[in-house]
Amino acid sequence: MLLATKAASGDDLAVKAQRGKEAMAAGRFDEAAELYREVVKALPNEPGMQLNLGMAESMAGRPREALPHFRAAVKLKPDLMPAWLFLGATHMELGEPAPAVAPLQKVVAAQPENGQARQMLAEALLGLQRWEAAARQFRALADRAPEDPRAWHGLGRSYEGLLRASYDALTRAWPESPYVLLLTADALATQGKHANAFRLYREAADKQPRSREPREALARIYEQTGHRDWAATEREMAKRIGVRDCRARGDLECEFRSGRYAQVLAAARPMRTPEARYWSARAAQELAREAFARLGGLPPSAEAALLRAQVLGGEGRDVETAAELRQAVRSWPGDARLRRELAASLYRARDLDAARPLLEELLEQEPASAELAFMLGDAYLQQQQVEKAIPALESAVAIEPKLLPARAALGRAWMLNGDPARALPHLEAARESDQDGSLHYQLSRAYQAQGHAARAEEALRRSQELREAAQARERALQREFTITPP
Repeated sequence: MLLATKAASGDDLAVKAQRGKEAMAAGRFDEAAELYREVVKALPNEPGMQLNLGMAESMAGRPREALPHFRAAVKLKPDLMPAWLFLGATHMELGEPAPAVAPLQKVVAAQPENGQARQMLAEALLGLQRWEAAARQFRALADRAPEDPRAWHGLGRSYEGLLRASYDALTRAWPESPYVLLLTADALATQGKHANAFRLYREAADKQPRSREPREALARIYEQTGHRDWAATEREMAKRIGVRDCRARGDLECEFRSGRYAQVLAAARPMRTPEARYWSARAAQELAREAFARLGGLPPSAEAALLRAQVLGGEGRDVETAAELRQAVRSWPGDARLRRELAASLYRARDLDAARPLLEELLEQEPASAELAFMLGDAYLQQQQVEKAIPALESAVAIEPKLLPARAALGRAWMLNGDPARALPHLEAARESDQDGSLHYQLSRAYQAQGHAARAEEALRRSQELREAAQARERALQREFTITPP
């Protein structure tokens, strides 16, 4: 009798497991999760059932609830690679790259050809600012799938991160180094601010009279601004400094000038000198350019167009980004990612008449998007349509209370609507994001209206400090410099 009862119980669990499998295949994930829960309750040490329950919970929109089951599965069966993959993927879905790395590394080590795992591992490392480790993974992806735009985009972003890290290390440890001047000037020249770059290159040349780098950079500035005769003079001065003896391998400048950028990074890594940080930054910059050039040369696709637009957007070229995305949307009208990115680029470029209808359409399709609701509300606010702005901004703040730009915009909207009491909590929440003093000015007015005179005075004082600092930054950016002869 007991054996018959156990057999019946086993049959029942098998039936439930099969029904769970069928529910998963049909997309009924809640039903599948309920069935697998019953199976796991009876068979807690069965790794396959723990994995199935975790998958059902995850696909039902409950990734946090899925994690314990994936952990249980890999503990019960350490070589169960799908469980390791889902464990890493779920942490990535939750925005937790740090705990995602070890599971994904395990999968990649066991299955080097698993592009999905390697892509997630690369993104996790990128999110943790482990630039070189991320670059190695993206390079492996690019070698295996050279037509995949995500690999080249990720590789470029990794090297951009390494460039910033090298620059930051240089400025922290050696802020007075002429190498800081050179890298800052390079950035200004890339942005088309030739006169500003010229001033810094000239200062670097004065500090490093025996270096060819600033002289050659000055020659490039002269050529770009139409002064070929001055450029020739500067190049002649650079030649007189002499050519570096590059017979011995390992010299950073020689490796760089030979185009061996990866070797520069490897050789500079253990060095603790301003020169090493400078050549690391230069090598990373060139490697990033190479990666983005490969991205730009890929065959047309929605993915490639989206990633190219993100590169342009990262450089602050919002008008060009919008133009690129408009063309992409015409080519792939059904791609929601392109339309979303286009709306964001139009908003950033302040083309609000074009952005607003697209944001309205997208928000109907994604009503839970705080970002879309914020951009739409702020677009209305900038066009003085306060009554339309407030509902959209209220929605954004309800979805994501920590979205400070939305809190700031909602505070301003309530002030314009004559309701400082409603404005006050949003202005207080967002004040740390104030860059130019305008938010603190509104906060001062709100405090004053509520009878908090001392707080109003303090907010007004802080507003003036922030405004003066912003004006000083603006004057520095707009300062005119003259390109003079050698």
